Amino acid sequence: MNHNHRSRTVSLLAALAAICSGSSLLAATIQVPGDSRTIQGAIDAAADGDVVIVAPGTWNETINLKGKAIVLRSADGPEATVLDGRTLPGSIVYCNEGETRETGIEGFTLRGGRGDSSIHGPGHTVGGAMFISGSSPRITDCIFEDNTTTMHGGAIYSVRDAHPTFERCAFRKNSSEKGGAVFSLLSNARFTHCRFDANLARFSGGAIFNSRHCSPSFLSCSFTTNQALYNGGAIYDYESHGSLSRCTFERNSAAFKGGAVYIAYRSDPVFAECRFMTPSDEIVGPRGTMMASNIQTGACCLGGGCIVVEKEACIEAGGSFSGNGSVCEPTITLCPEIVEGDLNGDGDVNRRDMAVLMMLWK
Repeated sequence: MNHNHRSRTVSLLAALAAICSGSSLLAATIQVPGDSRTIQGAIDAAADGDVVIVAPGTWNETINLKGKAIVLRSADGPEATVLDGRTLPGSIVYCNEGETRETGIEGFTLRGGRGDSSIHGPGHTVGGAMFISGSSPRITDCIFEDNTTTMHGGAIYSVRDAHPTFERCAFRKNSSEKGGAVFSLLSNARFTHCRFDANLARFSGGAIFNSRHCSPSFLSCSFTTNQALYNGGAIYDYESHGSLSRCTFERNSAAFKGGAVYIAYRSDPVFAECRFMTPSDEIVGPRGTMMASNIQTGACCLGGGCIVVEKEACIEAGGSFSGNGSVCEPTITLCPEIVEGDLNGDGDVNRRDMAVLMMLWK
C-alpha cells in the first residue's frame, strides 16, 4: 500500500517536472531586429508565452497580434521606440483575433496613425493607433500622440465586447469626430494612472466617447485641455455606465455643453473623489448642469506677485487669497506691490510700520 502510494507520488512529481521543463523550453525571447528583421515577423514566429523585444528606433509597419498570448515589449521605453503610422494603410496595431489579458504591449509610442477604413469605407477611418475588437489586451507605459481619424477614435477604437486595460499610458494631441483619443462601443475598457491631454473631437467627446452599453472605468486619471466642438470636452456618454475614481479635470472645454463630461441618453456614470479644477469643467446631463466645477484653487497675492494655488497653501505662505476660481489677471486680481519697509502691508511706510518694528523688537 505504501509502495503504491510512493509510486504514484513519484510519477506525479515526474510529470509535473516534465510539464514545467517543457514550458520553460517552449518560452522564448525574440529580438527585433536581431532574430527577426520586422516586428510582425517576430510575432508570426512567436508562440504563446514568448516575449518579443523591440530595439530603439522608429518602426513603420502594421502590427497584428494574431490572438497570441505573447508580450510585445520595447527594449528602452516609449521615448526611444516609436511605432509610426503616417504611411500605413490602416491602424498601427490590430487586436481583433480574441487576444486576452495574456497579450501585452509595453513601452511604445504610437504616433501618426490614420486609422482603418474597412468598416465604413474609403475615407471613413477609425482607430488611428489601435483597432481592438472582441479582444482584451493589456497596454502598459505607452504614449499615443498625433493620431487622427475621420470618424471614431483618434487613437483607440474598442468595440464588440472588448475589455482592454491601459496602465500608465498618455494620450495627447489625438483627434477624431467622436472620441478624440478613445471611442468605445459595447466595450468595457479600464484605464489606470493614464493622462489625456489636448485631444480634440470635431463633434463630441474630446478625449473619450462611450457609445451604447459601455462600462469603462478610470482610476487616478487626469484630463487636461481636451476639447469638443459640440458636447463633452473630456468625456461623452451615450447609453453607458462608467465609473471614475480619483480623477482630475482641468481646463477642458466644449463649444456647447459639458466642458468636462456630457451625460446623454440612458447614461449614469459614477464619480468618486474626482476634482473639477476650472470653471469650464462642468458635468451636464439631460436635466441641465448636474455639477459645476468644485474649484480648489484661486489667485494668491504673495511677495508682490500673483500665483494660483490652493487656499491653504496661500494662507500658510502668508499670502492673501482672492477666492476659489479667481485668476491672476491685472484687470481681475490686483495685488499690492511690495514696498521696502512696509511691515504692515498697507502700501505705505510710516509710523505704523515703526510701531510694528518696535513690537517685533520686543
